[in-house]
Amino acid sequence: MAWMIKCINTQCGKETWADNIVTLISDHRDNNGWFKCQCGKQGYIEKSFKMQEPGETWKPFLRGIMPLGNKNEVYQPFVFLVSYNSPFDPVSDIWFSYYKDLRSTGGRLKLGYGPGGPPTLDKKMLLQLMLELRNIGFVSASELAL
Repeated sequence: MAWMIKCINTQCGKETWADNIVTLISDHRDNNGWFKCQCGKQGYIEKSFKMQEPGETWKPFLRGIMPLGNKNEVYQPFVFLVSYNSPFDPVSDIWFSYYKDLRSTGGRLKLGYGPGGPPTLDKKMLLQLMLELRNIGFVSASELAL
């Protein structure tokens, strides 16, 4: 599955393509996980999914990715940073997902956010996610000190 990143700067008009989820994560994010346009500004990915409810559609704006796994492992959980209504709105949700890359052993690259079920996170991954969400301002230190 290819991913098209649109620039947050409406004057830019450029679109940046990532061939697959591995390339999207490795080559199209800044140090905080935000998608970036080829011009260097932040970007976003517009998605649309039909829902089970008749006539309903889920239309998230994917604004970034935070990988949670160990780089050398086949199973790679991650979260998308999601906003709604427009790509200019603040990130309000995180969408748990994963990919499994077996291409080096003759298999295929599988993105899992559907029938395979949600990703499984160990304690270290969950704590890493919470720290990264704090670092980008999604949650505050006081919210974490429940």
